[in-house]
Amino acid sequence: MEKSRTRHAGMVAMILCLLMTALSGCSRSDGSTAEAAEALQVVVKTVPAVPRAGQKADIVVSIMEAGRPVQQAGVSLYLEMREMDHGEHVVALRETKPGEYRGKGSFPMGGDWVAHVRVERARGTESANAELVVSE
Repeated sequence: MEKSRTRHAGMVAMILCLLMTALSGCSRSDGSTAEAAEALQVVVKTVPAVPRAGQKADIVVSIMEAGRPVQQAGVSLYLEMREMDHGEHVVALRETKPGEYRGKGSFPMGGDWVAHVRVERARGTESANAELVVSE
């Protein structure tokens, strides 16, 4: 009886391991990703510091890795309002100096927003999020 239980427990453990292996191969990815040797340090600033709804704001994204500016990367910025669906607002960014990417964007409504920053390099794509507050 004890031998049967041990064999049954072993079979259950083996089946669970096989299922976990199969399921891990089914995870979704929206593109290539890269494990950074050190995490990117991403800072998103707006000018003015608290933008007003409906008005254009300068958006400055600074990106560092291991204390060095991330240069010549494809950097995308997507603005999304937290708690409400206003769609995704894409801001075109261009590198203005090493590690600094700038663009102009507007926010249709005041409140809490999330800036999704995607950094594309030869080794893959990395991303970071930043919180922004917009006044009415």
